[in-house]
Amino acid sequence: MRAAVLKAPGLMELDDLPDPVAPKGGALLEVDACAICGTDVKMKEQGHRDLAYPRILGHEIVGRIVELDGLVPSLHEGDPVQIWPGVTCGRCRFCRRGQDSHCRSIKIMGFNCDGGLAELMAISAESLSSGVNVLPKNIDPAFAALSEPLACCLNGQEQAPVYRDDVVLILGGGPIGALHALLAEIHNAEKVIIAETLPERIRLLKRHTKASVVDTSRELLDTVLASETDGTGADVILTATPKIPVNEDLLHLLSPGGRICVFSGPAPGHCEEKINVRSIHYKEITINGAYGCTSRQNRSAVGLLTSGLIKPDWLITMRTSLEEIDEAFTHSAQRLGMKSVICQS
Repeated sequence: MRAAVLKAPGLMELDDLPDPVAPKGGALLEVDACAICGTDVKMKEQGHRDLAYPRILGHEIVGRIVELDGLVPSLHEGDPVQIWPGVTCGRCRFCRRGQDSHCRSIKIMGFNCDGGLAELMAISAESLSSGVNVLPKNIDPAFAALSEPLACCLNGQEQAPVYRDDVVLILGGGPIGALHALLAEIHNAEKVIIAETLPERIRLLKRHTKASVVDTSRELLDTVLASETDGTGADVILTATPKIPVNEDLLHLLSPGGRICVFSGPAPGHCEEKINVRSIHYKEITINGAYGCTSRQNRSAVGLLTSGLIKPDWLITMRTSLEEIDEAFTHSAQRLGMKSVICQS
């Protein structure tokens, strides 16, 4: 099979590898679509704390079961499926209480076990029982590949809940910021404000979301936010870019009782900030982190997409093949559009 193999930071090659086989109790998947996210770009360029080399990247995976060794009544050969990328023990206290993304023995496809930027991939018995979601047979695989990033946004908005009539400020209008906006809309936020600077992303956001989009290269965010909220500030802030420092200036944008979700991992230079904890005390502010998603959140995201409650197909601005993997990464790394997806057909 053909696969994009990351061998070291900055060195990814398209290789011919032996076809994987279905593991005992597991399955063999023919990959139909695998989307590229900012974390993939970071891993390719810089590495990642959870990454082991050599590695087939890709954790936003949709495919078709071509061989099934496991006995899962809901699964059959030929089924189109979306894959939750976590591989967990299913027995520890985190798994038992539904926090399987915190399993102490978790492995993540595309990080420390092989992912979906390949023609085929093996699915373990553990994944088959909890991480495989059957899709409608006529669904666009590239569209369904957005389930995993949407699930991550679900996690973020559970950590920093969005309630009816909230004002939600999203810092960054890329694919994640856009998904957060669409999700906040169905959570009945009163107003969604997105801060972004790239003209093409601003155009897409204005066309496909109900959000007020602030071009922070032209306008002062705090001035716009004060105007939009009569000076009360945002109820929820979601960081959807690594370039945002979580500091006292950010806290000043919050209303009393406000919540911040540190969703994007802060970039070097933005991860060690001083905060006056009196602000947290007197304004009853909550600061949460969000990393990845649980299998439950992934199933919920699949349901939101397949039911039509959320329609983010406009986020796919590049579809290409494995042979054009470098162009797909360039599209994402240089923020030339929104989302690039590797499609096998």
